[in-house]
Amino acid sequence: MAYPLRIAPKACSYFSIANLLVLFGVYLTSLRTNEISYLSWFIADLCMLSGFILLRRGTQRLFRLASSLKSDVSLLTVTALLMLTTPPSAESSTTLGILFSLMASATFLLLAKDNFVALRTSANKYVAIVLLSPIAILGITFLFRAVALLMIPSIGTHLATIQTPEAIPMLWFFLIITLFINVIMMGNALTRLVQKIRLQADKDYLTGLWNRRSVHQQLTQLHHFWLREGKEFSLILFDLDFFKQINDSYGHQAGDKVLVNTASTLSKVLRTTDIFSRFGGEEFLVVLPVTDTKSAVIIAEKLRETLQASTLTWQGETIDVSASFGIATIRHEDNLEALLSRADNAMYQAKQTGRNNIRTSPA
Repeated sequence: MAYPLRIAPKACSYFSIANLLVLFGVYLTSLRTNEISYLSWFIADLCMLSGFILLRRGTQRLFRLASSLKSDVSLLTVTALLMLTTPPSAESSTTLGILFSLMASATFLLLAKDNFVALRTSANKYVAIVLLSPIAILGITFLFRAVALLMIPSIGTHLATIQTPEAIPMLWFFLIITLFINVIMMGNALTRLVQKIRLQADKDYLTGLWNRRSVHQQLTQLHHFWLREGKEFSLILFDLDFFKQINDSYGHQAGDKVLVNTASTLSKVLRTTDIFSRFGGEEFLVVLPVTDTKSAVIIAEKLRETLQASTLTWQGETIDVSASFGIATIRHEDNLEALLSRADNAMYQAKQTGRNNIRTSPA
């Protein structure tokens, strides 16, 4: 379902292959007898473990996390070599079960960590823990299986094989794993879809900056923090000079290019804690947490100089870009509307006094 809907098709390809490998591995496992068989023992375990690894790789691809495929494959190789030290049969099922379980436990626990890293930025920390807890429980279950086989080898007929009547619960466990993997894949794909929808709702489609609605929400949170902690913050509101002339002379595509260039150029200058948004049309807003007026002026001047120094070539012609900047720092009597109004008035003064300069609202 996810692939035709274009919900991270590459990640879903990993999920599909992972699913097939686990299903094939479970099928081969069902063919086990008391005889030595590399196919139904060794290959079956490798198929399932490879499926677990690809499930983790798909999750990393889905949430744009760093790949651990090389290290996972290296760990799988070590596990496979250890498995090959004993003939794969019912007699060595305890050893093979321990090795399989340790590898599976490590993969699922690391997968839980990957999900936590991906979810903590888009969900409450406790919500993220609830969502990833089934994956962690699966990893802990495999770890418990390995420890149980190590401490009590006699229970191998119950936990290490599935061809004996006593091991029917283990067979059901493998089938549940297969179903659970599909649930994980669907859940991850839907989570990623929700993230993309939320991101598109919060970002400006052209520049990729925060949009007006989103920055207003962040400003509200910052204002509450100011009221509670008393740590001031400042705004820099700026408007591109003669932008209408750029559109009239070079066309709206050139105007869009100027907006994109402004966003990308100035984003590199700002601090990671600053909030940069397209406030509307050719107007941009920078929110500076824990910043007084003096520091805001220094930052605004750096932005002004950077923008003035950046030239844009459009169809063989050079377009010079500058902006007028207005600065306002929060005061005790300010609400957000008053703060934004003061920044807007300061920006208007900058335009009235020649453009390409900076004006501050009285503190």
